Amino acid sequence: MMQEPLRWGKDARKALDEAKRTGRLALLFFHSNQCSGCKATIAKTLPDPKVSKFIERIFSPAMFEVSEPGSQELMKKYGAQWTPTFVVTDADGNEIYHWVGYLPPGDFCAEMLFAEGRAAFKNKDWDRAERCFNSVAERFPDSEEAPEALYYTGVARYEKTHDATDLADTSKKLNAKYPNSSWTKKASVWGE
Repeated sequence: MMQEPLRWGKDARKALDEAKRTGRLALLFFHSNQCSGCKATIAKTLPDPKVSKFIERIFSPAMFEVSEPGSQELMKKYGAQWTPTFVVTDADGNEIYHWVGYLPPGDFCAEMLFAEGRAAFKNKDWDRAERCFNSVAERFPDSEEAPEALYYTGVARYEKTHDATDLADTSKKLNAKYPNSSWTKKASVWGE
C-alpha cells in the first residue's frame, strides 16, 4: 500500500496553531524554486517514507517559497539567510533548532531527531531528551550531529541524576568515538 504524500501547509500561523492543538513542534521549510539543494530536498528527501513518517509523528509542517508574499518577513524573523533552511519551533513560534542545506534522508532524520531532543531539553524533559540524543548517536553514528548528540546525552543524564560519573563516562565515549570533535574537547574536563 502506497503512503499518501505528506501535506505541507503554507501558513505559519496555522502550523503553530496545529502544533499547539496537537502538542507537536512546528517545522518551517524555506526554499527557492531556483535552488538545487531545495529541488533535491523536495524530490529525494521529503518523499522518503522514513522522513515523512517522522515529520507526521513529531511536526506540524509548513513550506514557504522565498519569493512568495510574506516569506521574506518570516525568513527575517527566524534569521533564515539561505535555502533550504528548516526551522523547528515550539507552538508559540520560538525557535528551538534550525539547519541549512540539502541532506539525504538518513542525515535529515538525524537532524529531526536531534531537534526533538533539543525541544525536550528546553522543556527539562530529561528522559525524553536523553532518549532522542542517544538515538541520534546510536542510529546515526556517522552524522554530523552524532558527537553533539552524545554530548547532550551525558548532559541530560547528569541533569536527571546529578552524578558526575555520567559526565565522565560521556567524555570517555566521546574520546573513543570522536577524538577530533569539538564536542569531545568541550567534554574533556568531565573526565578529569
